[in-house]
Amino acid sequence: MKKVNWLIEKNIFDCDEEFLEELKRQGYSWKETNYLRFHSTDANEYFSEDECVLFRGTLNLGRNILRTSWIPGAYMDEKNLRCTTYYTYFGQYLLNNKYFILSLGELIRRREEILEYLGSDGDLFVRPDSNMKSFRAGVFNLNVLNTMQSLGSELKRDETTLILVSGKRAIAKEWRFFVYKNQIITGSLYLVGEERIDETIQGGYLESYLSNVLKAVNWYPESLYTVDICESEGELHVLELGSFSCSGEYGCDLSLIIEAGAKAALEDYEAANDGEGWG
Repeated sequence: MKKVNWLIEKNIFDCDEEFLEELKRQGYSWKETNYLRFHSTDANEYFSEDECVLFRGTLNLGRNILRTSWIPGAYMDEKNLRCTTYYTYFGQYLLNNKYFILSLGELIRRREEILEYLGSDGDLFVRPDSNMKSFRAGVFNLNVLNTMQSLGSELKRDETTLILVSGKRAIAKEWRFFVYKNQIITGSLYLVGEERIDETIQGGYLESYLSNVLKAVNWYPESLYTVDICESEGELHVLELGSFSCSGEYGCDLSLIIEAGAKAALEDYEAANDGEGWG
């Protein structure tokens, strides 16, 4: 059977060395690269164009990987990982389930209306619609950043940038789960307040909560992805969806991530090639 090859962007995730050791233990081949070195037109310097290749690294390099002929290349479906897509399905379970999606320019024009609707005295949570991290999501005071010039300068974006805006919510804890379709692969605690704490999750109420959400939603952005959930005011919520190829592992089980990654990659490779090229 053909095996997946892994392309790893160096020095990106905290568990880089451990990830490579696990690839070695499971018998997978891999090569390392970096953003400045990799060019999609020279992809055959790493693996031939008909290979099954799966990438782990940054979003920007992942976008370049998707320009190659490798299958699957990277799991980072930009369209499906936009808020405008997955909020449609996960809406009722989201922390930010009361929101506006509009341009920066429209946020300024409709500032008073939006602040009143969200019951805010000025602070609003603002994030890009895109999952490509065009600016850092966070809480911004619209009474201070009350012009397009000031807000655009703060976010380094222009007035046409599509954003999601919601009220400020307190978050006590955050967890990350890697998911294959509707099945949880592995999970980890990664934030308690402002403190980074990596702690593997195995079963329990968190997995039960997420499993029930995934079953109810019955939609996923692609074969592999991540779901971050959080606790706010004593309740669990979905925080956001992310890319399998470009999300940090924290305390997740690396062996399970690799096993699931290879399983999905080979399934997609086989489907794309109709079984050709397999020994």
